Amino acid sequence: MSIDSNREKILNAALDLFSSRGYDGTSVDEIASECGMKAPNLYRYFKGKEEIFKCIDSMVEDQYKSSMGMGLNSMLWIHNAVELKTFSMHQIMFTLTNEHIIKVRKMTTIEQFRNEFLSQKASDHQLNFTLNQYTDIFADLIKYGQISEDDPAMLALEYISPVTVLIQLCDREPDKKEDILKKIERHIDRFIDKYFIKAEEQL
Repeated sequence: MSIDSNREKILNAALDLFSSRGYDGTSVDEIASECGMKAPNLYRYFKGKEEIFKCIDSMVEDQYKSSMGMGLNSMLWIHNAVELKTFSMHQIMFTLTNEHIIKVRKMTTIEQFRNEFLSQKASDHQLNFTLNQYTDIFADLIKYGQISEDDPAMLALEYISPVTVLIQLCDREPDKKEDILKKIERHIDRFIDKYFIKAEEQL
């Protein structure tokens, strides 16, 4: 097995353990055992648990920001309600189906009250990144005349908060994913119906 394959095996095993036991609750010996190797052999690939975690964090952060359209100009094509819903549902499907993202979310939930770095990660992923992104989106939709003049940050908070709660519910009860997706879609439709200016009103 190649070095890259062994590194990937270690990263996946570590993430599995971190998501069920937490970062602090997982030892290097346990990660090595999960991979079918002795701890000294693991050190051929990583300096220790902290380096393993940093590699996982970097890998997942890249996936998250790329697929969630953060740091890109993805929102520039959102000019109306249909485009908003399409963009939002793409993000939601990604975050509900990507196993790496789900496991990191579970790990940050476990560690958020005892690890300052992971506490900040939980706040960023559950609120800050998405809130900032949708604040910009709603500011543009107001500018395009799709939504009446309003506070875009408060619109963003109202839009994303129920979705965040439902995603957390799905992490705890994955068998309810289909029902949760229907609830999220109904929430988006109700929000659009409430805030978007009807076509006849734009004339």
